[in-house]
Amino acid sequence: MNRALFSKLPVWLVPTLASLIFFVTGLALIPWPGLQNDELFFAGPIFSPDAAFYRLQIGAMKIPFMVMSYTGALKTWIYAGLFQILAPTEWSIRLPVLLMGIGTLWLTWAWVRRIAGVRAASVTCILLATDTIFLMTNTFDWGPVALQHVLLMGGLLSLQLWLNYKTNSWLSLAFFLWGLGMWDKALLAWPLIGMAVSSFCVFPREVLRRVRFVSVAVAVMSFLLGAAPLVWYNIARPGETARQNARFTTEAIANKVIVLRQTIDASGLFGYIVNEDSVPGKREPRGMLERLPVWISHVAGDHRTNWMLPAWIIGFVFSFALWMSPHRKLLLFLLITVIVGWVQMAITRNTGGASHHVTLLWPFPAVFLGIVFSRMAEKIPRYGTPALVILVGFLACENLLTTNQYLAWFITNGSGGGWTDAIFPLAESIEDKSASWFGLVDWGYQNGLTTLHEGDLPLFAVDEKWDGFRQQVSSPDFLFIQHTEDKQLFPGVNDRIRKAAAALGYVERLERTVADRNGRPVFELFRFRKQTDPQ
Repeated sequence: MNRALFSKLPVWLVPTLASLIFFVTGLALIPWPGLQNDELFFAGPIFSPDAAFYRLQIGAMKIPFMVMSYTGALKTWIYAGLFQILAPTEWSIRLPVLLMGIGTLWLTWAWVRRIAGVRAASVTCILLATDTIFLMTNTFDWGPVALQHVLLMGGLLSLQLWLNYKTNSWLSLAFFLWGLGMWDKALLAWPLIGMAVSSFCVFPREVLRRVRFVSVAVAVMSFLLGAAPLVWYNIARPGETARQNARFTTEAIANKVIVLRQTIDASGLFGYIVNEDSVPGKREPRGMLERLPVWISHVAGDHRTNWMLPAWIIGFVFSFALWMSPHRKLLLFLLITVIVGWVQMAITRNTGGASHHVTLLWPFPAVFLGIVFSRMAEKIPRYGTPALVILVGFLACENLLTTNQYLAWFITNGSGGGWTDAIFPLAESIEDKSASWFGLVDWGYQNGLTTLHEGDLPLFAVDEKWDGFRQQVSSPDFLFIQHTEDKQLFPGVNDRIRKAAAALGYVERLERTVADRNGRPVFELFRFRKQTDPQ
């Protein structure tokens, strides 16, 4: 096994195999969790244009621009077209973003190949394709992150092509894609600011040499064109994106460091998206496709974490051995980009405390390791390539075993919290339109019901402080939906509504419960009746 052997392989072989692994593992995960509220946040304006946080109205037509103050309607526009062809299901919702993840893999590979060679690009691609958190945040996309990644890397590759060929069309495309990314979610500013700071720190002369009136004008105009809906919104509501979200604090930094570690070692989603092994109500696997992941988990042992944290530490130490190499500046660029990006989320209130925020810094950590490991292998005559293959193969296998741990627990333990798969039988159980209105007591299932019923269900959020609360509880044609006591996402909300109704002389009359795939009751459907009414 030597370098000559690798030189004979097609350059596209590794990214193709990595994409196949990414796609297959993503397909295996798709059907298990339920549709979570944040995963479907984009869908509200598709079925109800008035649900958009900000919209443009032209005559009777309402065009959604923003779904939150910092999240645009780009994904809404994309899925509005898809839902004209495909019915909303977990497959039609998750398969497109999984394919976007594959797009990110190829764009990353193409960029790294140009800046560091095929070997570094191949190592990067393998580490990224098997990264559990990168896979799951793309597949379930509750951040959202899928468009963020593909637009970030599309812009970076385009910028590299502009640097290579000095054609302003590539520069225009780069900043247009980054503008689109900012509209999709303004948090793209984190890696963009990180890259800007690191560029000025590491390549000051190169940056100043490229700063010319024409290039700056092209970049600014293209960026503003891509981000036009975001810009329009912040003109109509002056600076609202920054005013509502740019609030800084250092209070939760310690917890954010823990989340950073959990994102690196892939342990951060256990107990959040999938139930822990201690949760009662295990389900036996059925069929070979379910038994295989469970068997692998049993044979391989507990894999709640991968080996990427030690890999990061080793990669950082190894980078000092490359201090005098031509890749020193490139490694500094990547390192500063990640540090500056993470510091921004660490000091911003309500950000950086979850893996879908931290993963916005990807794929730069994988690129850093890809370059360091491949260059170190070149420094070891004869044994460098076998050592590189063994190291990367080991890390990739550990990543896949961690992903398999999630899959095995999805099968046996079920999905938890807002990800409960009970959303599917709940949606089916009210197909008969057994009420004129459906009142939702807790958070977490409104977007799922809206999407699965394509906006046909008359839903409302129950609020005991609303003036019309008495009318809601007194109507026999209003059906209410709540989590069971042990599944409440906002603990105490059931009791609060129950007490408010009791003060008006009404009590709950349970009609049926809805269980998850494991047979555990999750939802309760009930109406209110007068306390004096017979049972």
